[in-house]
Amino acid sequence: MDTDSDHLRLSALGIVAVSLFVALFVRLWFLQGIDRQRFEVASASNRLREIHVEAPRGRILDRNGRIIVDNRTEVVLVLDREPLRQLAEKEGGAARRDAVLADLADTLTGQGLPTKVRDLEKKFNDTRYAPQEPVPLVEDIDEPLEIYLSERGDRFPGLRIERRAVRVYPYGPLASHIVGYVGEINERELAARGGEVPGATSVPSTTVPLGVARTKPYAVRDSIGKAGVERSYEEYLRGTPGQRTVEVNAKGDLIDVVSEKPAKAGDDVWLTIDINLQATAEQLLEAKLRSLRGKIDKDGKPLRAPQGSVVIQDPRNGQLLAVASYPDYDPSITVNGISTDLWKALNDPDNGRPLFNWALQGTYAPGSTFKLFTAYAGMRTGFIQPANERYYDRGKYKVKGCTGGKCEFRNAGGAAHGVVDIPRSLTVSSDVYYYWIGDNLWANRGRLGETALQDAAAKFGIGQRTGVPLPGEAPGRLPTPRQRREAYAANPEAFATDRWYTGDNILTSIGQGDVLVTPVQLADAYATFANGGTRFRPQIVARITRPKDPGLSPTAAGNVEIVQKVTPERLGKVPFTLGEYGKILSGLVGVTQSGAGTAVKSWRASPPAWPMAGKTGTAQVVGKADTSVFAGFGPTSGGPARYAISVIIPEAGFGG
Repeated sequence: MDTDSDHLRLSALGIVAVSLFVALFVRLWFLQGIDRQRFEVASASNRLREIHVEAPRGRILDRNGRIIVDNRTEVVLVLDREPLRQLAEKEGGAARRDAVLADLADTLTGQGLPTKVRDLEKKFNDTRYAPQEPVPLVEDIDEPLEIYLSERGDRFPGLRIERRAVRVYPYGPLASHIVGYVGEINERELAARGGEVPGATSVPSTTVPLGVARTKPYAVRDSIGKAGVERSYEEYLRGTPGQRTVEVNAKGDLIDVVSEKPAKAGDDVWLTIDINLQATAEQLLEAKLRSLRGKIDKDGKPLRAPQGSVVIQDPRNGQLLAVASYPDYDPSITVNGISTDLWKALNDPDNGRPLFNWALQGTYAPGSTFKLFTAYAGMRTGFIQPANERYYDRGKYKVKGCTGGKCEFRNAGGAAHGVVDIPRSLTVSSDVYYYWIGDNLWANRGRLGETALQDAAAKFGIGQRTGVPLPGEAPGRLPTPRQRREAYAANPEAFATDRWYTGDNILTSIGQGDVLVTPVQLADAYATFANGGTRFRPQIVARITRPKDPGLSPTAAGNVEIVQKVTPERLGKVPFTLGEYGKILSGLVGVTQSGAGTAVKSWRASPPAWPMAGKTGTAQVVGKADTSVFAGFGPTSGGPARYAISVIIPEAGFGG
């Protein structure tokens, strides 16, 4: 019995031992065979790192291939922290490392670059950079300093010179509001583009595990478009970053450079802008503003003319040929960052807010330039017929059936224009004629609807963004009775009433009241009329290309590969009869060509090469001088109009 028990126990023990060994061998086989690839990838991810190398951005060119924004090579002083880190690990090395940093601070200060040791310490310990990644110390150093430091490598271990591409602007401030500027990417922008935000992960933000790929990835301190075309076309202008794969030990110290993938420059963006026309527009605008400042208008108000804008568009396709906004700024001041004081100055209203693109973001009452849309509304609704088109302008208009409030509205200066119709009312800018239309459209709202006037203006794009592919465009405002009711319901204390009165319609009919437009919106509306009623989306870019040889001119034959070509985009159609179109056109031509036209003095003083149609506008602003407005197009003979223009200068006086 004892012998049998011993055999039984030994057998059981043997089975257990064999089972353990079998399980061990199965696990080893699984790890070595089936799951080896996964562990190899994990091991490589812990051992290898990819260092992000930012690529040069693409160039920005005008429509004829003139380079407006380019890149230049900047010399940057960087610190490879590994030699100093190894120095500090030796006995007494910490003091030697501190001595090197102190020597470097004294040397840079002596070379005209004031530097404190604590600033170098802060950069040495900057966790935004991987341990094996160089940290930039001084940007854009000059050649003498570069030579001086290069000759003293033993004295400053880890210090070296690198070169990188930064933006350069051959035309200075010209077209600055169009091209925009670039700046260092912030945390919000970095997170939105899938980058690693500092503090959000234990892996340094400028490195990614091997095998993790992103299209044009971003990292801390990368440049990104902040305004203008630089921002709107960031995906094209940004180059494809290079990658340097390095091997590190368990402490993250650099062992070897495994491979390098060179950075690839971004694509070139060709604007629709003609830089020569842009220069002319900007120069004339600035000169006009300067000539106005300090003068007094007829009512004794000072002409401050704090800012202004000019927009020139091709009515045939929507391409913008010039977009001038004043005051302007030099984008080169944003290279390598911008100080807080300078940022405040560029956004200061007392300075005219130079960073603000008044052509897209400024909103103004259009004044009498709105009469084109009111004339169209009067005819399209059927209120104005050939039999009743004429109206006698006595210089003032009394609202029908009015017994309280403001019942009488006058022309500018109380001028009486006599018998007027659609053409003459536009030529002489008869307010009374449009008071009459606005009054009757509201009086017949039961048949025509509450927004007959606004519906007509909306067809031309008034009160809505044009969709120009530039950031920050304002929509303007086209007030309606419904908006008035909604605004009152949302905030009753801010409004006297929720009702829309006849007077509101009358003021809207001449582009006053609550009507607001942007200069680009007004130019686009007149371009729509100029081409016969097709409303195009304004375009600022004609095409995007990739150079085959960056060393050759962008205009060299066969040197570019087309990445994208921007085609005209139709947003709507404004219907006209020949009679309706002819009457409005006749009136707008008369503004510049007729002896009674409100702009004829200007045209005679500086006659253009061909006849042009247009409309002057004077928008009243409480407590300030009038805003001066002009919108027009031409040529009006010899073929389709090639240019539509709007000019708006606040506090500039009478629009003529």
